[in-house]
Amino acid sequence: MARPGNPLDLRLMVLFLRSMRMWTQEELSRASGVDRGLISDYELGKTAPTRRTLERLAAGVGLPYSYVESLLPLFRSARRAVEERSASGDSEEADGIASFVEETARAVGEEVRVKLVSYLIELEAMLEQEGEGDEAP
Repeated sequence: MARPGNPLDLRLMVLFLRSMRMWTQEELSRASGVDRGLISDYELGKTAPTRRTLERLAAGVGLPYSYVESLLPLFRSARRAVEERSASGDSEEADGIASFVEETARAVGEEVRVKLVSYLIELEAMLEQEGEGDEAP
């Protein structure tokens, strides 16, 4: 299956998704069904998740995949800014930007998480109600 972007963009996306719930890799693994070792590899940039895997990770934290798609351009722009600084030979500034990008991903995760808390609580309640409706009387 095709990968939806650059492995470095996807690395940031996986970190972001995990930060949405402030989970460990193991917790994200259990919620999404994606192997913890793979999550580690994605976060280290060793390999990139497929679209299907990203869908599973997003679903694991309670987000629609369309949300992932809308954030990928942001991560792509941040990565390109780092690459441009690095290519210009300003490695100290590039390192600073790389740190900034990672901190930004964390901050965005925290800000979005705060705004999505009510949505996530409502979604969990809906899922619980659906589960109760499936049980035989």
